[in-house]
Amino acid sequence: MCRSFEVISGKKNKGDKGLLKGLTKMYRDAKYSVAIIPIPVELLEIDTRYQTEVRTDRSLMYLVNNWDENKLLPLIGVPHWEEGKVYLVDGYGRWVASQMVDKEKYTDLQVLLILNAPNNAEERLEFEAEMYAYQNKQVARMTAIQKHGAMVVLHDKATERLEKLKEKYGFEYASCKGNRSASVLGSYSVTLNICNIDDGKAAEFIFDICKGAGFDRKPNGYSTGVMKVLLDMYKLYPENRDKVQKYLIKELRKITPLLLKARGVAKYPFLDYRLAMSLYVEDMIVDNLGLDQAREVKENSTKLVMIKKRKNIA
Repeated sequence: MCRSFEVISGKKNKGDKGLLKGLTKMYRDAKYSVAIIPIPVELLEIDTRYQTEVRTDRSLMYLVNNWDENKLLPLIGVPHWEEGKVYLVDGYGRWVASQMVDKEKYTDLQVLLILNAPNNAEERLEFEAEMYAYQNKQVARMTAIQKHGAMVVLHDKATERLEKLKEKYGFEYASCKGNRSASVLGSYSVTLNICNIDDGKAAEFIFDICKGAGFDRKPNGYSTGVMKVLLDMYKLYPENRDKVQKYLIKELRKITPLLLKARGVAKYPFLDYRLAMSLYVEDMIVDNLGLDQAREVKENSTKLVMIKKRKNIA
């Protein structure tokens, strides 16, 4: 018996064997394995042996505040014919939240019933526990690049900025990992995150340098390493960005992205290659522009240590 449901709704979630069999009869007679059926909320239940009924107020209020009936997916449950109940393996939060939204309106909820679950109680328990623990395991996780078109339609600011940058600088996206040919982003998600920084100014700073230095026409010119190096310089020297940008365009024009990586790793072999590249470029700026060193690495250390405070940008 789910105490949370009863407290919030004021209803008793007691089973009804006759009602449950009546609601599902046509689907069972037709030998359906699954069926989406409106089930009275009083017939719903959870098994606390594999699922906790504890939900934080924050978790429930998130569901309530973002409630949209037109986008509400069916809950998933397993019928327990001997009790006249449906035990949920997915959707407990929506069940309880529905009663917080409008308990008079939501007297029943759409439930995807698994009609071919084992009848033996122990086998059914294991079946439910596996469904609960590994829900969505058979569904491939959607990546940021796969959501790109949808986020453009939804007018996501960072995605729209990225689209405008694509039109301006002519780069392409790639969903697979590995070395990149010219004009292909090393990481879509990293670039998208950069587009969220400083209303897109950080991304423009980076792409202007890559284009001016010819990195846009070189393999791995938009690699994650290069993008993060230039983002570091944007953050470390906010008062001297124009000077830093002009200097890096001139100096990086003389080398390739792979040579930049090789020089960084050679100078700082104990650092991750991206940190090594970043500190190497910082050294270039300090030595040639006379700006203050912002970071340092302790002897034989694998970490960088800030020397001066930097402007907080995000």
